[in-house]
Amino acid sequence: MSVFAFSGTHVLCDIVGIAAERINDNELILEAIKKGIEASGAELCGMQTKEFEPVGVTAVYVLAESHVSVHTYPEQGSLFLDAFTCGTRCDPRRIVDVVLEALGPCEHRTSVMSRGEPVRVLASAGYAA
Repeated sequence: MSVFAFSGTHVLCDIVGIAAERINDNELILEAIKKGIEASGAELCGMQTKEFEPVGVTAVYVLAESHVSVHTYPEQGSLFLDAFTCGTRCDPRRIVDVVLEALGPCEHRTSVMSRGEPVRVLASAGYAA
């Protein structure tokens, strides 16, 4: 039997109403995610970013435990943030907390999903649920 459980926590966050000076500050957002990763207890392995003209950024952070991604929509004062970590050693909710703090006053909808065991198979579709 494996010592690693097939489990994890997936946090999905839609953030709106972000002040223009913050949503347009790619460095602020990217640094907040790095600080959140550290606060979560996860290990950052690398990242890939794409900055858009005139504004906006998409980034994916690869973690030893899984990943974090962000997609900004500056013209709408909004962004999507996705943080998933396998196991129970780290807490991806901390990543979202740190980013929300850095963004200042805004509104958000956050969903936290437990993933992994137990998995049941849907026979008709062939997908795990």
